[in-house]
Amino acid sequence: MLHNVVLQDTSTDTWRWLLDPIHGYTARGTYHFLTNPGAEVHISHADEVWHRCIPAKVSLFVWRLLRDRLPTKNNLLRRGVLQATDTVCTTGCGESETASHLFLGCAVYGSLWSLVLHWLGISSVLHGELCHHLEQFTHMAGLPRFTYLYLWIIWFASVWVLWKERNNRAFNNEALSSEVLLEKVKLHSFLCLKSKQATFSYSYHDWWKHPLYCMGVH
Repeated sequence: MLHNVVLQDTSTDTWRWLLDPIHGYTARGTYHFLTNPGAEVHISHADEVWHRCIPAKVSLFVWRLLRDRLPTKNNLLRRGVLQATDTVCTTGCGESETASHLFLGCAVYGSLWSLVLHWLGISSVLHGELCHHLEQFTHMAGLPRFTYLYLWIIWFASVWVLWKERNNRAFNNEALSSEVLLEKVKLHSFLCLKSKQATFSYSYHDWWKHPLYCMGVH
């Protein structure tokens, strides 16, 4: 690297940011560099992950999920942490634990989404790829735009609950039913709305029983 460098006695040493030699380092420029090049996530997703209604730890988790940076067994295999024989899904379904399988394709974990749709009173066939699944779920056809934030929070709560359940099975050898996981999704999403949305005045019973009504869909 220093082969062609000629030192000048009259020049002062300075730091230079290679991404922007003219203006130098900025947090904004670094963020765009980390999130844009080669990213499979649409920039709107990257922006909306960091929403004030969503806990920071959940936002960070989803940020990693959408970029396939979670320590799933398949990723741990690629990093040399696990052997190929140790990558089977924690449900015992026999499939390799990739992010798409864990959150969408697994017959056990994936069944949560049909329960969530039933709770919302919505009929839909969701996409099998994570980014498109998020886009489709949070922009349900026929629902007004003001419901998108609510659906966004529910999606975040759902994947968070699934990841916690995956870890519960992996490390505690315990398993909860899909119905119990649905109750956790309802509770997590309600607590986010209740603590961050000043206009959300409904009770947990209202949210549990009539979510679309609480979103303003009458």
